Amino acid sequence: MMKINVFTLYLDESGDNLIYEPEKFDKNPGIETHCTLLGTIIPHNQKDELTNGLNKIKQDIFKSKETVLHNVDIRNKRGAFVVFHYQPELYEQFKTKMNLLTKDIKPTIICSSLNKKKWVQIYPRKLYFKDDPYEQAFVYLLERYAHFLNAQKVENVKGNIIIEERGNEKTKSKLQSVLQFTRNKGTQYCKHGHFTKLSSKIEFFPKRYNIPGLQLSDYFVYCFYVNHKYPMRQNLHYDFLEQFIYPGEFATYGYKKWPI
Repeated sequence: MMKINVFTLYLDESGDNLIYEPEKFDKNPGIETHCTLLGTIIPHNQKDELTNGLNKIKQDIFKSKETVLHNVDIRNKRGAFVVFHYQPELYEQFKTKMNLLTKDIKPTIICSSLNKKKWVQIYPRKLYFKDDPYEQAFVYLLERYAHFLNAQKVENVKGNIIIEERGNEKTKSKLQSVLQFTRNKGTQYCKHGHFTKLSSKIEFFPKRYNIPGLQLSDYFVYCFYVNHKYPMRQNLHYDFLEQFIYPGEFATYGYKKWPI
């Protein structure tokens, strides 16, 4: 039996998918203007290395491998990560260890980030038809993931997709429909044959399952969101992760910021 090379895309997001009239964005500066989806691609033969490496970091820093990394809690030093508030040096150790693990794993990162305010300004019909920016961002990720799979030097390749479950059955169903439509019909830029190596079904797992790949994407996505929303802000984590963006054929094809 011919060996199949399996990859998994772990997906997480920052920002939200709500869109409003341009005037509402202008009048309410607190409204979220960006929606960023990030996928971390891990080959099947590196899953154990990632799991063991992440568990060691958790054991060293938090004394428990059951700790689930959640970037918003890490940044705000709350919950299990309140220790970082009292021991800043431990926070620096944690970030260094995470960077070292990332260098060892060498993940492939793809990202699709939308400026929602600009989107509805340029394309008012998006608001009229209540288009979901999360779905469009997902399509752009699928294009890049499929490109990565097709670029592998072996013939038998399969690309799984795992997304964190957030208790919204409607969203899960919509994303599954987007995947099926993309595999069967293609997209504006890619014919359907481009997507044959993608799995036909998305797997959803809640945070409590403590899945290393999802935690890695959760840890990565915020700095990409910041890079798009505040491009002039110092962003050391993004500067480090930039080397892992899937180059494709266009240097940073794996990172799409839109609309242009």
